[in-house]
Amino acid sequence: MHFTITEYDDHGAPAGPRTVDLPTLRTVLAEAATTGRRLHIRPALRRSATAPRRTAVRHPLTSENTPENDWIS
Repeated sequence: MHFTITEYDDHGAPAGPRTVDLPTLRTVLAEAATTGRRLHIRPALRRSATAPRRTAVRHPLTSENTPENDWIS
């Protein structure tokens, strides 16, 4: 699993994000705990080159949910 780390300086300005693996994340967290560095960490989604892209339909059009009836909701 990979993680995206964004570091912040003392004034709150973000540095460029970087993507690291789990062992590197543990090392960075240990260093941040001792030095007081500020970090924002989130999982990095890694997509396979052969994985199909999925598009989600947020509001499928039905007889109740059409542009003409949008004023109802």
